[in-house]
Amino acid sequence: VASALLRDWLRQQPRGAQLGAMSGERHTFETPEIARTKASELAKQWDNLGFQIRPLNGYMKYTWTAGRWDDGVFVPAPYVLLHINSGALHYGISCFEGLKAFACKDGMVRLFNPAANAARMQEGARRLRIPEVPTDMFVKGVTEAVRRNAEFVPPYGHSASMYVRPLLFASGPMLGLAPLAEEFTFLVTVTPAGGYFSKSADEEGLEALVMEEYDRAAPRGTGRVKAAGNYAADMEPLHIAKAKGFGTTLYLDAKEQRYIEEFSVCNFVGVTEDGKYVTPHTESILASTTNRMLQQLARDAGMTVEHRPVDFDAEIASFKEIGMVGTAAVVVRVKSITRKDKVYTTTSFDTLSRLRATLQGIQCGELPDRHGWLVEVCPAVSSSKL
Repeated sequence: VASALLRDWLRQQPRGAQLGAMSGERHTFETPEIARTKASELAKQWDNLGFQIRPLNGYMKYTWTAGRWDDGVFVPAPYVLLHINSGALHYGISCFEGLKAFACKDGMVRLFNPAANAARMQEGARRLRIPEVPTDMFVKGVTEAVRRNAEFVPPYGHSASMYVRPLLFASGPMLGLAPLAEEFTFLVTVTPAGGYFSKSADEEGLEALVMEEYDRAAPRGTGRVKAAGNYAADMEPLHIAKAKGFGTTLYLDAKEQRYIEEFSVCNFVGVTEDGKYVTPHTESILASTTNRMLQQLARDAGMTVEHRPVDFDAEIASFKEIGMVGTAAVVVRVKSITRKDKVYTTTSFDTLSRLRATLQGIQCGELPDRHGWLVEVCPAVSSSKL
């Protein structure tokens, strides 16, 4: 009977699939058909890419088993084979990063500060009990992913970059939270992208809604690391806010609903009337790598930088500029924040706009990289060769 059932099941599987009912045998899965992006198709879209996934040449994949990471492989398909009881699927044991690569003025492709992202992923790995990815392996992985998809790095002179998404997760099976999985996966995907928000949002600014009935993260929870599950908490609130005509959400601390934490996917940054750069600090805020670099550039420009708790009611009206800061968004103006029946508006974006321009000038090689943030990858692919 079992053999008959097995034969019937096999007949229903995709052509080429093989199932082993006995231990040690294998089942081979076919992927869905892949419609790959062609670089030539993007030639007229570099300034209008939006923020979306495009199937490219493939991704880098590393596997941790028996107490060590392997040497990694390049996978030429946008799929991963995963156990149905993996710790990532059932318990959310997963964290990720976001960084960018740029085609620079001198014709080279460079990553922007990957070591900072490696350090942040290591912090997330410790919190989620995932084996850490060493910095040199992280940098090698993101470098190789970009290099193998180099023709998709937007050419110098366009308002776009290659967005790089490293992902670390428990790929092995787990039933309960202990023992831990015996297999973990680190992979790096890339996609050419424009801004996270629309061009009109970048130019005109967004309107934000303070979410009174939802919390982004709890004190002493996982809010300070880039755990994948953290973003699920914002799904319903964000769509509620958008249905009301707002562009994003703003969260206050879960304990008192008093102190500013974060926008939906970005850090909060404010510039006071007397020119101070202020960004909130609590134990449940994810520290944006872009925010850290902007703070350094603000200090370079002679500004006072304050990284501290920010009392919403007491201070929100004191900011002449407010920005959303993150790798994908860079810096986007927030033109108003609504809390219940009160609306707070900003009057300027000059300071944050200048800091953004400085950051972007460094990223594309137009300004000196005094802090050593850029890491060389490979020569840029000429548009004439696409």
